[in-house]
Amino acid sequence: MKKIGIVGTGNMGRVIGLALANKGYEVFFGARDLSKAKFASEFDNQTKSGTNQQAAAFGDIIYYSPRDIHPKKVLDNLSVLDGKIVIESGNWDISDQLDAEEIKISKTEILQQQLPNSKVVKAFNTILQEVFEYSIKDLKSYNIACFIASDFLDAKSEVSDLSSDLGFTTIDCGTVKQAVLLEQMGSLIRILVRVNKNPWLSFSLTDLPEIKDLHFGGRTASALHGKTEYLENR
Repeated sequence: MKKIGIVGTGNMGRVIGLALANKGYEVFFGARDLSKAKFASEFDNQTKSGTNQQAAAFGDIIYYSPRDIHPKKVLDNLSVLDGKIVIESGNWDISDQLDAEEIKISKTEILQQQLPNSKVVKAFNTILQEVFEYSIKDLKSYNIACFIASDFLDAKSEVSDLSSDLGFTTIDCGTVKQAVLLEQMGSLIRILVRVNKNPWLSFSLTDLPEIKDLHFGGRTASALHGKTEYLENR
């Protein structure tokens, strides 16, 4: 199993790290304030804690928690992340009026620019921390989706394995450019949670069986757009 380094002890970093440790992964929790990572030593012998730099050095795969902070201000030496997979799940803030601003560049793209020698992957940003409380069996039965995006196929494959180990159904959404769409979905799920006052909402994507005998004429190219290319390779 790959070793996991958690940089930052926010809610998602803590939950994802403990969930992976529960599956048998070696997990190192990093923090600026070491007292905030003391929970790691109380979990089991699969978890360790220390500085963020130590966590980044320990992990084969890194979960990067800090939002809107340049990694140079979090780590003493960024070269420790060279060649490593860095998972990022940040979303943009939503106002009290539930306004969702237009997202022109994703947090994932920004982090990839800041870590040009790493393989940054968007993942877990549409899954609320409460959802991790379900058993893996239940998560699989509910078909809870984990959407991922990255420019690196090997990195997506590794993150897909982690996601599956935690009970999620991984949906590959393409390159890092598509992370903008995932962050818009992150805004949507949080708006739905606030409106419905229910943190147990999640996305589930169903691949329906194809119907050969179409009753309503099927899909044809429109005069305005003239393309149905997304169906051509099905």
